[in-house]
Amino acid sequence: MRKNLFLFLSLFVANFAFAQEPATFEDVQLGSNGIWAAPEGENEMPSGGWLFTNYTGYGYWGGFTASNRTDLNQTGLNAQYTAVTGCGYDGSTQYAVAYTYGVQTDVYAADGQSHTVTGCYITNNLWAYQDVLQGSMGQTPFGGLSGDDPDWFKLTATGKNASGQTVGTLDFYLADYRFEDNSQDYVLDTWEWFDLSPLGPVATISFSLSSTKSNYGGMITPAYFCMDNFNGGGAAPDLPPYVVNPVQDVVFDDYPQTLQVNLEGVATDPDDPDENITYSIVSNSNPSALTATMSGKILVMTRQNANQTIVDLTMRANSDGQTVDFNVHVIINQVVDNPPYIVNPVQDVVFDDFPQTLQVNLDGVASDPDDPDENILYMIVGNSNPDALSTSMSGKILVLTRRNEDAAVADLTMRAASDGQYVNFNVHVIINQIVDEPPFILNPVQDVVFDEFPQTLQVNLDGVVSDPDDPDEGITYGIVSNSNETALSVEMDGKILVLSRLVEEQAEADLVMRATSDGQFVDFEIHVVMNQVVGVDENGPSFVAYPNPTSGTLTLTVADAQRFDYDLLNISGQSVMRGSAVGSEIQLDLGGCPKGVYFVSIRWNDNRLIHKVIVK
Repeated sequence: MRKNLFLFLSLFVANFAFAQEPATFEDVQLGSNGIWAAPEGENEMPSGGWLFTNYTGYGYWGGFTASNRTDLNQTGLNAQYTAVTGCGYDGSTQYAVAYTYGVQTDVYAADGQSHTVTGCYITNNLWAYQDVLQGSMGQTPFGGLSGDDPDWFKLTATGKNASGQTVGTLDFYLADYRFEDNSQDYVLDTWEWFDLSPLGPVATISFSLSSTKSNYGGMITPAYFCMDNFNGGGAAPDLPPYVVNPVQDVVFDDYPQTLQVNLEGVATDPDDPDENITYSIVSNSNPSALTATMSGKILVMTRQNANQTIVDLTMRANSDGQTVDFNVHVIINQVVDNPPYIVNPVQDVVFDDFPQTLQVNLDGVASDPDDPDENILYMIVGNSNPDALSTSMSGKILVLTRRNEDAAVADLTMRAASDGQYVNFNVHVIINQIVDEPPFILNPVQDVVFDEFPQTLQVNLDGVVSDPDDPDEGITYGIVSNSNETALSVEMDGKILVLSRLVEEQAEADLVMRATSDGQFVDFEIHVVMNQVVGVDENGPSFVAYPNPTSGTLTLTVADAQRFDYDLLNISGQSVMRGSAVGSEIQLDLGGCPKGVYFVSIRWNDNRLIHKVIVK
């Protein structure tokens, strides 16, 4: 019997080794730089009852090391030895940092036996955390520019037996952006428990990292994570929430009707704060009769018709990943809907002008005895005279526009609709005949006098004519005729008449103008006087311009002049070249001037002469 007991104990010890002391990494001796000083080559970093693989060589390291760094202002490679928390779990001084890319990152017991590991605390490395939020190497941050990309950064623990065969894997998300609701996306910045006990007894646990951010060379998210309290005590078992205040039956008596139920306090969690409980709708037994949505902890229900029915909603209270379901029973009573009726008939609408648009506010014309009047919709059913009247609705405003000046009547059939029922009513429209009066002369234009040559004058015709029954700003002006086109050029610029004198000799011109308003017009005259211009001399002995015509150089000679000023003007009287000459002669280069008629004005002492020049 004693032999059998000894054999049983031997087999028990062989298959289930005693639990190993947790690895807190406080027992790892660090260098002056706050990092475990690993020797060159392949190493095992001991802590507690566990060994953590490491490789160091040629300025490179991989696997596990230990750190006490706290500076969260570091970035990039300088942040590779720092946890995003700035300390170990629960404020401890030292913790492990792991770099998994291209190197074995394993943990196994110092006694060489298989063990069931409770778990460990995990958080992000500072560099990896920054990369998730900011992006790198031409890649966008996690979630993309829109925040909708389903990115993730994952730590995988692979349990192996003594023969190196895989017995199970577990995943732990360091960042997860796969949620439909972007507000639930996260990147880990606290120490969280990674439960490794489901792997069962294992000889080795290998850790690896993967990410949605990669290129042809593999994952580009920095392959770092931080660990503490390996095989330590995890969080206490989490108890689920339970219902303490069942929801009373919800009763609908009206239609349309929306009711809200505050679910705050319906469930409680014995070991987590109740304010963190969230509520969701699991199922709706009759969605055609009732729509249900959640707004925070408020259940919002809207009945969909007036029929009698019942609905059962299955609700779920969620707290720290655990749930409890409960029922909300909804009773929807029958509603008898009465149609709307006319309370304020519309008075006759009368048109006296053209063009003219009138608006009629129909709000309050009809009333619904059992539904809100603000929900009544108005529409046009028929128009007895669309040739005379155009109609449209803008909300509850009836917009009417007459289409011509003729006398007419129109009867509009209108409809007021409320909750699927309606009542029709009539709007009678009287359109009176319009007699359109023509425009008339209000302010005759005074004679226009030219005293110089070349010269351009402008006459503003705004206000010359008025229309007794149309807006004066709609009046347009045009030129009907010009009695002396040789001496005077005329054109219109809006309501501005532009007159340009064409000769220096004395002349007169009579312009016939037309003012048009709404298809009717009135004509009026403008008399133009062009006085003789003194000093214009084609071949005067005192002033010679040659060659004339010219295609390039023009020589100006003023007999007996010591000095003179010259000004070259175009046909519109605009100066295109001016200057002064010392002596009695100067040459001008007109090669850059457009072909046409020009005038050279010469001034010296008290004399002024003008000579016409042609550039060919």
